[in-house]
Amino acid sequence: MAHTFPEIPVSALDLQSPNMNQPKCLGRSRGKRFVIGFTDSVYEYSFNTRLYIMVVAFSNQQTSVTISSKFQLDGRRFQESFVIEAGGFRRTNVPVELNMNGSERSWKGIEIKASSEVSAYGLIYHDYSSDGFLGIPTNNLGTQYVVMTLHPISRGHTQFAVIATGDSTSVQVTLRGSVTFEGQTYNADDVLRFVLNELEAVQIQGHDLEDLTGSTIYSDKPVAVFSGNECTTHAGSACDTVTEQLVPVKSWEQKHIYTAARSDDDNIYRIVAYFSETNLTIPGFEHQSLEPGEFWEGRLLGSGLVTSSKPALMMQHLASINGITVDPSIIQVPAEEHFGYAFGFTTPPQSGEDADGYFNYINVIVKNDSMETVFLNGSPIKGSTVHESDVPHTSYISLTVQLPKGEGVYYVEQTDSYSSPLSVIVYGYERAESYGYAAGLSLFSNERLLSLTPYYLRELGGEPLTITVPCLKTKVPVTEYAKCKFSTGLVDVLVSADRTDPYTVVCITPTFYMNGLTSVYVSLGDGKSFPYFIYIASEEDLPPLVQIQQENSSFGDGIIDLTSDDPIMLSWDPTILGEDVSHVTVMMQETDYASNDPVLMEAVSVKNSVLNSGSLTIHPIDLQSLYEHGLSFSTFYLTPSPEGNAALRLRLYSPAVITVTSMTCGVSKYPLRSTVPTGLPPCPCIKEQAEVDFNFQKDDDVCYRSVHSMQTGTGQQCCYGKDGNILVGPPGGGTADRYSPGEHFWKHQWYDVFPWICLCKLSDNCTEYYKYRPSDDCSKYEPPRPAGGIGDPHLTSLDGYKFTFNGAGEFLMASSEEHNLTFQARMERYRNTNASVYTAFVLQVNDSSKVQVQLSNMNETLILVDGEPWRLDPRPVKVHYLRGVQIRFNSDLTKIKIAFNAGIAVTVYIDAEVMSFIAQLDTNFQGQVKGLLGNLNGNPDDDLQFPNGTILESASSLKELHKFGLEWLVAQEDSKFTYISPFDYSTYHFPEFFPTFKVPNLNEVSQETKDLCGDSIECVFDAVITGSLSFANETLVVESTITEVQKGLVKIVSCGYPGDVENGLLYGSVYLVNATVDVACEDGFILKGSSRLTCLEAGQWSSDLPVCDGMEEREEERLAAGITAAIVVVGLIAVLAIGGLIYLVMKTQ
Repeated sequence: MAHTFPEIPVSALDLQSPNMNQPKCLGRSRGKRFVIGFTDSVYEYSFNTRLYIMVVAFSNQQTSVTISSKFQLDGRRFQESFVIEAGGFRRTNVPVELNMNGSERSWKGIEIKASSEVSAYGLIYHDYSSDGFLGIPTNNLGTQYVVMTLHPISRGHTQFAVIATGDSTSVQVTLRGSVTFEGQTYNADDVLRFVLNELEAVQIQGHDLEDLTGSTIYSDKPVAVFSGNECTTHAGSACDTVTEQLVPVKSWEQKHIYTAARSDDDNIYRIVAYFSETNLTIPGFEHQSLEPGEFWEGRLLGSGLVTSSKPALMMQHLASINGITVDPSIIQVPAEEHFGYAFGFTTPPQSGEDADGYFNYINVIVKNDSMETVFLNGSPIKGSTVHESDVPHTSYISLTVQLPKGEGVYYVEQTDSYSSPLSVIVYGYERAESYGYAAGLSLFSNERLLSLTPYYLRELGGEPLTITVPCLKTKVPVTEYAKCKFSTGLVDVLVSADRTDPYTVVCITPTFYMNGLTSVYVSLGDGKSFPYFIYIASEEDLPPLVQIQQENSSFGDGIIDLTSDDPIMLSWDPTILGEDVSHVTVMMQETDYASNDPVLMEAVSVKNSVLNSGSLTIHPIDLQSLYEHGLSFSTFYLTPSPEGNAALRLRLYSPAVITVTSMTCGVSKYPLRSTVPTGLPPCPCIKEQAEVDFNFQKDDDVCYRSVHSMQTGTGQQCCYGKDGNILVGPPGGGTADRYSPGEHFWKHQWYDVFPWICLCKLSDNCTEYYKYRPSDDCSKYEPPRPAGGIGDPHLTSLDGYKFTFNGAGEFLMASSEEHNLTFQARMERYRNTNASVYTAFVLQVNDSSKVQVQLSNMNETLILVDGEPWRLDPRPVKVHYLRGVQIRFNSDLTKIKIAFNAGIAVTVYIDAEVMSFIAQLDTNFQGQVKGLLGNLNGNPDDDLQFPNGTILESASSLKELHKFGLEWLVAQEDSKFTYISPFDYSTYHFPEFFPTFKVPNLNEVSQETKDLCGDSIECVFDAVITGSLSFANETLVVESTITEVQKGLVKIVSCGYPGDVENGLLYGSVYLVNATVDVACEDGFILKGSSRLTCLEAGQWSSDLPVCDGMEEREEERLAAGITAAIVVVGLIAVLAIGGLIYLVMKTQ
């Protein structure tokens, strides 16, 4: 990538924004699990080197602790277990072989597990060269870090170590200096990638005099990171090892209070930035501004406050204590948000100079009005010998206490729950050596985040939802009261919650009458309320926890026939309800359709005290009394019996099923005739069209449904025969549904399914059903217009014009003022080549949700909806219903379909190296679009239209096309993208990027390229420019897909359904050009007109429909004609008779 700090996908937990207004939940730097490591020291294998782990317990009972590593000594893994008495501590030695050595990959990660919360500290000890660090619990770790070391010297390298907390952890490091790892040399700005398993460690050392400060570490799972120097010095000191466990970026803050033993003590400080334009305010220094990875270093006297405009990391390089120059130690400077209420720590047992130990000190920072209630080992700290000094320009005071020499355990506590928290720094020195570390830090806790589990929930409810609420800033006790308010799609439902600890509430979900995102609010006893979002998934995505099936059913799945004797089988996993649940109660809920909005009625008992064995047989006769006559829509659920606390109020639901209690059915009770759907999108004429039209989705093997329902809730279903042609009418034709099943499942049953069962299953009157839920005949179907972007960007416009544009920035692909459409794409330089690739897309139409898809250097995908990272649960939810848009993706997130109600759909294809897309716009956008994808007017020759409306010649050179493309760069104020700090608009904006304008000569490319690409110019271009055949292959694959979509979306002429013939039958279900339909009359009727109709190219039938006349009508016509003829004959005879008479009379005269 072009920028130094490549962007990788982050979880919602680690998404960093310097303007985050949402409350953070801070944990304590004590926990039950730690993963630590000892970085290299200049004397790592000396005879008097010791690696100490000190564990301090806080429980009033015994605490069991196990320390282990996968590193093998004498063929066995290291492990040690011990018990700490209440409020005690334990120091233990770990084998010196666990000290990391140089740049290496090893199993030297160490795990600490405790039965109750403890603090853990590490100490690398060597006579005259030691340092310690505070261990950070695994629940406080993160996935983004910035390395902080001290000044490098020739004797000691700068270094950092990464240790995995779980298997298959992908890590990437953007370096700020040169290193060598596993035989390969990397320089500044290079990206180093590796994968770690649990407790596997990688230590990286810089080359001589290389400072690795500012190197960024990204991982896809939480990791522990340590950094420092093998050895470093400052003026007047000896060389000492320094080490510290780093705080993840998510826990950085903006107000750091540094402190010293005396106001004239002079220490060295470093501040490093992760966010762009991090402005620092430092006592005695002018305004300082840092960019990502940059650091400030300087000397500061005594105590003070450093503020930053964005979160930063600050470290102290210990240099002076009580006016005495001491050897270096590196200490995390706590931010104000890192302060806490209780700290437990130990001091080292000895020093190289004195077997009795170090001169030990603590610095306590607390507000002036709260220091009276600060206690040290059970007594007021004011009662001891304390040196006090105000922290300038703050309300804080620094309290310095000298502790006894030698090993000891100490507890510092703010005893007043309503007073301000505090920070504690522990440090010490002897001649030619020192140590130091923060006694504790309240960090961003993974366990106490504003979070919930699970995120995806079943529509019928009954599941436990565990929600974490913000933790408290003080120790004020919390009440047990809590409630959850769910938005169910009909009404808000208030549910009582169990508060299992101060941070956690558990609610049992109600029944939802919707799919998609919905809100839940958690209310606490103190009056606070916290909003969350959950996703309600369909039965297709989250199968019910109870399965129901009727043996030998003639209706198939989903329908229970109570008129038969065939048994009904329920099955479930008995462990879901809990191992202690021995019996369950089987309940049934029927749906009340009396109002416009169907709801489940109060449950009735079916079976009591059923053994929780996982299966149950129910006979239809046992259920008949529970249902009304006719059809019903109901569900069964299991609940523990007898009911107990919240954990036992679970409800395991079966799928909702239709029950048939009678083989006669009155369709008049259902709203069929009064609710004829209108305004639906026409169906594609053939199955192949439906497969490539992104606005339709597969419903089953032969049917497709419109992706979106209309505003009225209606939805289109299109079904196809074995020959792929559309089916119209019964049997098997699609239907216009009054309510689409995806978004209106409950109403769909009442309005569409029940009438279908009545007329098509329980009677032979399906034609009546199709009168009011008619099939579409595809005669009005207009295929959407496809466009695409692939590889080193090659574009196909909406009118089919192909061209290549290599940019580096954010570009407008398509916009429409009439539809308020915005489609933007981000292009970035591909590695160090003259090529560029798509790395992100963002789309929004009208008032829909804004959808952003972006690629990471970790080969993963991040989806953001309305600027928030989309939570992707391991369970595969195929369809996500959002405001005005649906998102579908496959299991590995390599294909993401985004379809908007307004008629634009985009499929994003994601490969390890490149993103591509295919877009489809409805013909409603005709002539109303502008951008790189053209104007959608049917003329490809004018698609290269500038923003001012002028046209570039279609046969322009690559250089001219490049200038044209730059005209569609998105201005910063017009960008729709959400940026993940430290990245912003400027990170990607490189209009000066100059690509290659030379088209490869096909005769000069390698045979391997020819074999792969064939006659694809785009594939050859990408193979040559990028030097990657895999890149070119992805271009070829998506190019072929675009071609197939274009072929599939060609307009097919259809004459449409010719209509019904009264008293006649139509033979033929295909209505495309040259198709024929034959008409035959029923017995007793005679055909009047042509018996065969042919579909002409103009989209009209060759003749009007014939008419079937009845036989009696023809007899009446013949009788009438006979009478008329007789009258005429009689009249004629009379005339002749009269004429003859006249003739005779005249002749006789």
